[in-house]
Amino acid sequence: MAEKDLSPDLAIAALLEGKSRREMMVILARLEQGGAGIYQSFAANERNEKARAALLAGAEREEQNSALLKMMTAVKDKCEKCGKALAPPAAAECCSFQCTFCPDCADNMKHVCPNCAGELTARSI
Repeated sequence: MAEKDLSPDLAIAALLEGKSRREMMVILARLEQGGAGIYQSFAANERNEKARAALLAGAEREEQNSALLKMMTAVKDKCEKCGKALAPPAAAECCSFQCTFCPDCADNMKHVCPNCAGELTARSI
């Protein structure tokens, strides 16, 4: 099947196929940011005030989704508790939001993130 024959759902699935969770989140963050721009361009050409406001609200949600995914995939280079340098490939522990701690601090906090109460697990990059 030619790529132009793919439905939008299949095209997105093809973009994500075989990717790690982090890679999928990075791709989705970019798609969300692009979607925000599309909503904004629709809004710029919309004469109906309520429809324009709804499109701009949609753009804002897309930007928020993109920001969340970017935060959840950003690799940190120091411990958020003691400040120890943790540039990859140094061992570190992170929660789902990429709050990052050195192994000693993570042990002292019983592997629970003080920011979101999520589990701290070994960082994978």
